[in-house]
Amino acid sequence: MSLADVITYVKDKEKTLVVFNPPAGSTLITDLRDYFSTQNVAVTGKQTHSGEPENVAVLRLNGEVLASVPVTQLQELLAGGGLRETGIGIDDTDYHEILQHLKETTFTSYDKAEMVTISHEIEDRALRVGGGRLLAGFQEPTKLTEQADRYERLAAQSLDIHTFAMPGKPVEIDGLTHHTEATTEIGESWFVVFDGNGDDSYKTALLATEQAPNYFYGFWSDDPEIVDSIGDHLDRTYLTVAP
Repeated sequence: MSLADVITYVKDKEKTLVVFNPPAGSTLITDLRDYFSTQNVAVTGKQTHSGEPENVAVLRLNGEVLASVPVTQLQELLAGGGLRETGIGIDDTDYHEILQHLKETTFTSYDKAEMVTISHEIEDRALRVGGGRLLAGFQEPTKLTEQADRYERLAAQSLDIHTFAMPGKPVEIDGLTHHTEATTEIGESWFVVFDGNGDDSYKTALLATEQAPNYFYGFWSDDPEIVDSIGDHLDRTYLTVAP
């Protein structure tokens, strides 16, 4: 499984949120689409002949019901609940029943500044945990050297840090292992993967491919299975020396 395959796998897990019998003239469906615009979910409304159920929303994946919640809970989300303090992604603490299923954040257009913000969020988590493995792909070595001070601080912790980029200007940052890889996926992919120091609750990853200059497509996920799949691919492909 390549990095592109992982992105396709996550995209194929798109879910559907069906709001049954929304009030006539309501903007609820449009508002929910806007709210979940960076989430891997399609929002639709459905009117039934009986008008039942009313004020209920159902989250589905491939026909399977993942959650059923009252519309009032969704209205609370629209009023400001659930968003992370950074405004990136969703915190499911108070809305666990539905938001636990929407942790894979997909996006189609993020500029460099936004990608850096998400990367820093993951790096800061690794810094707080203080141990584990951090894998980061920078495409070009110059992008890593721009972050040299930050990665020197990370390397001062008990973190096993591996960075990746295409051949170019040498990377000289103490405390990390840099991998020069002349492969298409390293040249096209921006990723930051933290293994949580073995704790699933701390695992997190960003993975995106550059479709055009500063036009990225990918996701940010706290799903341990997805995080592990990215780490396993990088480990098998670039870190494990074949006998």
